[in-house]
Amino acid sequence: MNSFLHTTLGHGLLKAFLLSSRYRIFSSRTVHAMEFDLLRAKARKSMRKAMTVPASPRLHVGCGSRKVKGWLNVDITGSDQDIDLAAGFLPWKDAAFEAVASQHVIEHLELMTELFPLMRELRRVCKNGAEIWLSCPDLEKVCASYSIDRAKGLLEDRDRHRDADAGMDGIPTQHYINLLMTQRGEHKNLLDFEMMQWLLGENGFSECQRVGEKDFLARFPEFPQRSDDSQTLYVCAVAN
Repeated sequence: MNSFLHTTLGHGLLKAFLLSSRYRIFSSRTVHAMEFDLLRAKARKSMRKAMTVPASPRLHVGCGSRKVKGWLNVDITGSDQDIDLAAGFLPWKDAAFEAVASQHVIEHLELMTELFPLMRELRRVCKNGAEIWLSCPDLEKVCASYSIDRAKGLLEDRDRHRDADAGMDGIPTQHYINLLMTQRGEHKNLLDFEMMQWLLGENGFSECQRVGEKDFLARFPEFPQRSDDSQTLYVCAVAN
């Protein structure tokens, strides 16, 4: 059954079943999770090929719709090279990259079973001295925001700088903390600087520094501005 579901026919039949059962058998969150797992299975199938030399020495992890020129933009679907970040391996040869960048992606991975293996693999595919730049919601900032003003400042900043509607009309502002923590079931963990230092250090990266978006954009101006410093932890480190 498992092998059948990985065929084109099996994948199509399961997707049709999920669509037909939406809001009838499964909750919308469960349907979304199963649809995402189908994309993961499809991406993993494409990753079974032999280790390859990437098209660019710069890796943009979890690009979403923000493809950056001059980088290898990877994600679960619709990217330059679709991959499953939780697969436990990456489809490139050792020491293939001189720079890695990822914005608001690692919080979607479970810490020990998904994120740790990914970081080990990123170190493997990084050259010695390669830079890694990561960002995620800042656990320290998010927790502090509750005591300061029940997250009112964070929500106002988001509304000022980002197009997406947080869906908070009429809801007490502290609920925005729940959204940052869970993103309706998509977030697995948030990190603070101390945890980020530990994560990188345990997986072969050193010289971890807390930076800001302005530092990231000064280094890589080709990336689009997010204006998310108020809620985001930015760090950079070096593969040693």
